[in-house]
Amino acid sequence: MKSFSGNGPKAVRDGIPEIIRNSGRECAVKELSDSEFLPELERKLEEELAEYLESKELEELADLLELILRIAELRGSSKEDLEALRLQKKLEKGGFEKNMFMLNPPEEKCFLPESSADPAEIPQVTRQIVFRPENTAVIEKHGVRMRIYTTGENSRNAAVLYQETETGHAEEFVHEKSDFLYYILEGSGTWVVEDREFKVGAGDVVVVPVGNRFWFRGSLKQVCITAPAWEEKYEHHIRDIEL
Repeated sequence: MKSFSGNGPKAVRDGIPEIIRNSGRECAVKELSDSEFLPELERKLEEELAEYLESKELEELADLLELILRIAELRGSSKEDLEALRLQKKLEKGGFEKNMFMLNPPEEKCFLPESSADPAEIPQVTRQIVFRPENTAVIEKHGVRMRIYTTGENSRNAAVLYQETETGHAEEFVHEKSDFLYYILEGSGTWVVEDREFKVGAGDVVVVPVGNRFWFRGSLKQVCITAPAWEEKYEHHIRDIEL
């Protein structure tokens, strides 16, 4: 078990002051604002990483995970956002299950040509053509279950997802780079785009232009296409929606 004796002021878990006081010792605590606490958490992350590298204990990994989730939250992202990004990167580049160790890492510039390059100069590579359900990543985010078929790794111009929901997408958000195009396969619902409501049903197509904030409710099965392919850094949370 960890000792609570410290080396100066530092971020601690919410229950630590009470544990210390219940043991008969005294401690002084100050509640910081989110902006003040964030750099303290990032310093704590370095401390916990060093402790894990020294001990290799599972408890230290749990501490790291708790810190990472809170840091993401203070930087404006939810646990679901972080998990979605993790799965997207795993789909695009794989995980670490195969124990790959690169002996001669290439320069970063060697990976992809700039999009403005002459197509004749772009080297031809073998890319996947058919994307099957059994090979896709599945995530749940804000009440919507999503099957990710393609990402920007497969096509910079567009990405394709299949979505199912019983209630809708419980988050209003805006994307600064991609249009969102939905083809409704089954069910019906309401899209709220820039505070305007639009009723939709099976066979309809909904186009949400880039830069428009939106959310939707309803019981739906649909295909979502983002053009160009969705990138997390251009998406911004507006507010949670109670459906």
